[in-house]
Amino acid sequence: MLHIDHISLGARNIYEGTERLCEETGFGQYEGGWFPHLGIANRIVPLGPAQYIEVESVIDAYSPQTNPNARWFYDQIEGGDVFIGWCLRVDTRDELEELAKHFGTDVIDKPLRKRTDGIQRNAIRVPETIPCWQRGVPNVFLIEDLADHPAAQPRSEERTAPQGITWMEVGGTEEDMRSWLGDGATDLPLKYNGERPGLYAVAVATDRGEVVIRRTAVTRTGVPRDGAASR
Repeated sequence: MLHIDHISLGARNIYEGTERLCEETGFGQYEGGWFPHLGIANRIVPLGPAQYIEVESVIDAYSPQTNPNARWFYDQIEGGDVFIGWCLRVDTRDELEELAKHFGTDVIDKPLRKRTDGIQRNAIRVPETIPCWQRGVPNVFLIEDLADHPAAQPRSEERTAPQGITWMEVGGTEEDMRSWLGDGATDLPLKYNGERPGLYAVAVATDRGEVVIRRTAVTRTGVPRDGAASR
């Protein structure tokens, strides 16, 4: 089964962007770590059980000069906050292997984020993340131990207790998403606006009612005009 796992919210300033998001929502946050191969760091805002937003910024001032992915990220945040991308999660390795066949690629089992305690575990995923985000579509992760999930870690005090994502607004159509993910896409709580692929809004259930977070959607690259789901 496919689950919404996490969302990347790009900001020009990781600290100001996270503080503003948490002031807007009342959610807590904590220092997430950094991505050594990208020169990008994040702070994590849990949204409930096994779901979170990672607020991300370029922290290596020179990485956009040498790393095309860092350059793309840097260009996206030039105008301010943007939903860079979003990721799904499956429950088992067998499910991820089936999706790898669907995408026509191998399962990637390599490190991504280095936590503040120095630990850098492998992130098991398919396909690779940045190329999917550049097209405005999600990729899929396997989290083998949900007790170690980023959303389960301690965070700053919350004024509003998040209880999980209730729906998300995305571009394209349901047919596009089914073509990209397969039939499992129909089980996701998605609303389609028919605009360019990407994420436009996230709704989160809380102890004070539903909170809706809206930001600009990523500017897609390398996507055919006939839809987001073309592989």
